[in-house]
Amino acid sequence: MRRLTHLVVLGAFVFSCGGQWAALQVLAWGNMIREYSQMVPLTQAVEMTFSGQYPCPICKAIAERKNAEQQKEMTLAKYDKQFPLPAVATLAQPLVSEVTYAEAVFVFSTRTESPPAPPPRGLVS
Repeated sequence: MRRLTHLVVLGAFVFSCGGQWAALQVLAWGNMIREYSQMVPLTQAVEMTFSGQYPCPICKAIAERKNAEQQKEMTLAKYDKQFPLPAVATLAQPLVSEVTYAEAVFVFSTRTESPPAPPPRGLVS
């Protein structure tokens, strides 16, 4: 599991740095050498591949994409990244008014009569 994690992280790093173009270019070169070696000897096929005079459609597409990426990076770099100052709002002090609360009136009544006499006890106690 640890090895798989390392490979995933390495792959993500390679692709974030533009490694996909290098991998595609290697595949295109291999394909070009294979195709050219069917027509001419291997040494001449290798020379034709790396001379740049006979690019294949894959090489042309890779070059266009890399150029488009570079143009995109250059246009992003041209824009000056200015962040607007945060708007600071000052709040006025709230108006404080006197609040009056109704007083609770508790009426406690006292009993004036005496408590009832205990119930009569039976003859047997």
